[in-house]
Amino acid sequence: MFIYTSIILASPVDDLKLFFNTELSFIQSSFNKLDKNYDISEGTFVRNSDNSVRVDVKSPFKEIYFLNKEGLEIHDLEFDQVKNIPIDEIDNFLVNFIINGDIDNSKINNLNENSFSIIEDNSKFYFEFLDQNTLQIKFKDNMEVNNLIKFTKK
Repeated sequence: MFIYTSIILASPVDDLKLFFNTELSFIQSSFNKLDKNYDISEGTFVRNSDNSVRVDVKSPFKEIYFLNKEGLEIHDLEFDQVKNIPIDEIDNFLVNFIINGDIDNSKINNLNENSFSIIEDNSKFYFEFLDQNTLQIKFKDNMEVNNLIKFTKK
């Protein structure tokens, strides 16, 4: 008798889509080239039932970001200001991924069991699952600042 066992392994790309459907906390480190120090931001990420997202930045500045298919609404709580950016004015891979969940497979590089990178508009985004509850993303932003965001499931 011949027994056939099939094991389906999820790729980190598939895991990424599921990961951002949970409540997360994050720490973002950005290297400040002027003073040669790291700027640290902390907060939470929540996907709502309508697929919109709320990001609360708790430090160093208090801000709330609301993201949906129409655009981004930024609330600066310290200065009591609100700014709206229509989605068609946002050209950012991470924002587009968070809203649409789509990744162009032809742009995926160096795929292995827990990490991969994506080249988008000459920018490289590196995704690595440190464990099933922790994801880190490394990238240079449009100002050429090195960023590292570590997301942790709550």
